[in-house]
Formats: sequence, structure tokens, C-alpha cells
Amino acid sequence: MKKLRLLLCVLLAFAIAFVGVPGHAYADTDDGTVYVGGFQVGISVDIDGLLVESVTGVETEYGIAAVEGIYSGDVIKSVNGSEVDSYDDIADSITVGKATLEIVRDGRQLTVEVTPVVELYTGKPKLGIKIKDKIYGVGTVTFVRGNGRFVALGHEICDGESGVRLPFDGGHIHGCKVVGIKRGTKNEAGAFIATVIPDKVLGDVTCNNSFGVAGNYTADFDRSQKLPLGGRDDVKPGAAQVRTTVNGVTDNFDIEIIKATKQSERKEKGIVFRVTDKRLLDATGGIVRGMSGSPIIQDGKVVAGVTHVLLNDSTKGYGVYADFLNP
Repeated sequence: MKKLRLLLCVLLAFAIAFVGVPGHAYADTDDGTVYVGGFQVGISVDIDGLLVESVTGVETEYGIAAVEGIYSGDVIKSVNGSEVDSYDDIADSITVGKATLEIVRDGRQLTVEVTPVVELYTGKPKLGIKIKDKIYGVGTVTFVRGNGRFVALGHEICDGESGVRLPFDGGHIHGCKVVGIKRGTKNEAGAFIATVIPDKVLGDVTCNNSFGVAGNYTADFDRSQKLPLGGRDDVKPGAAQVRTTVNGVTDNFDIEIIKATKQSERKEKGIVFRVTDKRLLDATGGIVRGMSGSPIIQDGKVVAGVTHVLLNDSTKGYGVYADFLNP
């Protein structure tokens, strides 16, 4: 059984407290307008299998012994033919001798044979690994459609430590609470530091890919701004705004779109922009981790979402066109 765990996140997304009211009803209509986001939510993504965080080794009478053939970043799908969802599943499936593991490594499905090591104190065979079945982050909602479908984050949520892209098995969005801001410096991105609140479930996640996470928003949310949904044909270099939440306040901040690349196919990083608003620069130093997904507005339309910060200049960031975000 997979269990939610409270996690202190310093990732590509961090945020303020946002508590929803479950059971909100939505009209299943699409009139070309969307509710503009800019508020942050916690995100939990279930792994289809078990992620090997690290290889810790097994204590034996001769010292610590590592099991050969397992590496950090591997995703274990089954052991000796039995699917695994927890460490207990692994423990129940291995015996003294050889063990056959179905794993995902670097995006490839593999079958590996390993030899568990008998632990000194328990006398039981062990793989000597630290695992997790879920990853957490905090991201900014880009927009919510009238039927409750939302998009957020602007990029795929991966394991924060290994950077591994993981097999996706659903997930949820949650409330979260900011506990601090780390300002960006040259060659080091800043971040909102936040805690995810697992029992504050705001909706589900049905998609996790290179363009962000998407799903169904089932709680109430900020409806203070509703605008037409634009995209690549509506963007031009010049003045624009990014809508995001800083110090508990959601607001529009001035930016300048430096470059708007013509893209005929669905791609990332179509926009390069610079923060010009002194309020945002004073508060964060520019774009920080946690603003990922913040909507970019130009000429009264939601035209893009923030994806990344430039490491060598935290006042600059990338955006993905809104018409490539399809919840």
C-alpha cells in the first residue's frame, strides 16, 4: 500500500499555502477563456514501480556488501515475477540465491539477475537499497478550464535528487505552505522553500510530461482573473506580465519578452523573457524554482507558461506556448 509522506521540498516548484474546498461543481463548457493561475500547489506523483534512491549495501560479518547489478535511479517493477509497490513486497519476494528483477533504467525495460546478500543481524536476504514509491514537488498552476481541467508546472516532474524521468502512475495536487525564499544568484537558481500538505487534496494528476502536469481540479481556487487562451500566434517581443504568488500575494508582474521563437511543432522553451518589475526583483531576484508554470499574459491573453530560469542570469527565464499546454 502506497502511503503519503510529508516532504520538505526544494525543487523546481515551491509555494504558499493554498487550501481548497472539496466538491466544487464545474460547468463543462469551453468558450475559449480560462481561469488564470499563478497560485502554487503541492504535487505528488506515483511511480509505476519503486525508485532506487541509493544503494546502501547490506551489513555482513565482513562489513558492508553491495548487491551488484542495481543502481541509483533504477525503477524496480517486479521481483521474481511479482509486482512490487513497497519494500515489504520486495522482502516477501526475495529468497537466498538469485533474484530476477524487472527494472526500468534510462527509459529502457530490462531484466537483471542479482544475488541478495544475507544480513548479519536478521539472517534474511536483502538488496541493500533505499527506495521510494512517490515523488513530491510544488508547482504553479498555469490555468484552469471551465470544466476543471488544469495545467501546471510547465515541465515534467522528475526525481529531484537523481533527475530521473519516472514511469508515471497517477498522482494528486495538494495544498502547500511556504516557509522561505532562497534568492537566486549567478549560476545557482533560487527557490521557494515549501512544505506539501498531503491531506489537503485539491485534485488529481492524470498527465506528467515535458510540458507539465495536468489533471482535474476538484477543489475551489482563485477565480479573480479570467482571460482568453492564446498561444504562439499571439506572442511578440515586448511588454508582458507574469502572474505568480510571492509572500502570500498573487499578482501580475511586468516582464519583457526578448524572443518568441516560431515553432510549428509542440516544443519547449519557445519564449525567452526578462523580469523588469522591481517588486519581483526585490523579493526573489527574478525567476526562482517554484514559479514554474506561472502564466505569461500579453495583450489580455494567456499566451505561455514559465518553464525554467537561466542559471547565469536569474532575471531571465524560458516559457512554453499556451497552445502547447493541452489538459
